[in-house]
Amino acid sequence: MPDSPKHMTLATGWQWFKTGFVRYRRNPVLMVFWVMSYWTMLGLVGLVPVVGDLLVAALAPALLVGVLAGCRALDTESMPSFTLLFSGFRSRLQPLMGLGVLHFLLTLGVLGLTALFDGGVLLQVMARTTLGATGDASTPPELDNLALTPLIVAMLAYVPVMMAFAYAPLLVAWRGFGVGKALFFSLVGSWRAWPGLLGLLLTILFFGVVVASLLMMLLMALGVSDTVVTSLVVVPLMAVLAPTVLSAFLSSYSDVLPDPEGASPAQPL
Repeated sequence: MPDSPKHMTLATGWQWFKTGFVRYRRNPVLMVFWVMSYWTMLGLVGLVPVVGDLLVAALAPALLVGVLAGCRALDTESMPSFTLLFSGFRSRLQPLMGLGVLHFLLTLGVLGLTALFDGGVLLQVMARTTLGATGDASTPPELDNLALTPLIVAMLAYVPVMMAFAYAPLLVAWRGFGVGKALFFSLVGSWRAWPGLLGLLLTILFFGVVVASLLMMLLMALGVSDTVVTSLVVVPLMAVLAPTVLSAFLSSYSDVLPDPEGASPAQPL
């Protein structure tokens, strides 16, 4: 079993966020580069016909490990190599890709479960969103029939999947765990640390939704155009928030699944 994490409260999530922001400030340009490269590469892979979504799912864990390896390197050096982004491809690539494919299949299973409640409406909406709609760009007709119940079912069914996969890539890449063991440890660790993770989620929502909305409404009340509002609020906020969130996630990993006493954490290759 994983070592028991320290007692966690909602405030623990706020501490993780602050630690993540401190790490971001050490080299904001490099962290933004890593995150943008992560998004860009997955976006390009997703353009591959037919199998694009599956390839994105398979490669996402390895790229995530690379971004977090770069974040961790900032704890010991101010200018780590940008090539750390690809450290997840240098070892343990097969189990990392296996994690991604399994997550993809389980997500499809969750969406399939909702078909029992809405006849597949939510599944059709997600398919159109992911694969792209053909024809006109009007609102999909399925949205008119989308009910609240399948959304709640999907959310409740996906929570344990999300908890199991949250830290699994890092456990596979940095501790050499097998896929099954990594999923189990991640699920147990996330369950034990739920107050801290909830606190982190609330902090992200506060800055990403509440603060952003207030700033946008203030600027619009002053007569600023939508384009300028996006340039002044959305883009800068995402440039800070996205790297900070990933960095905060790394901080949570260190507390939720601490390394066994006396063992030194594995370093990314």
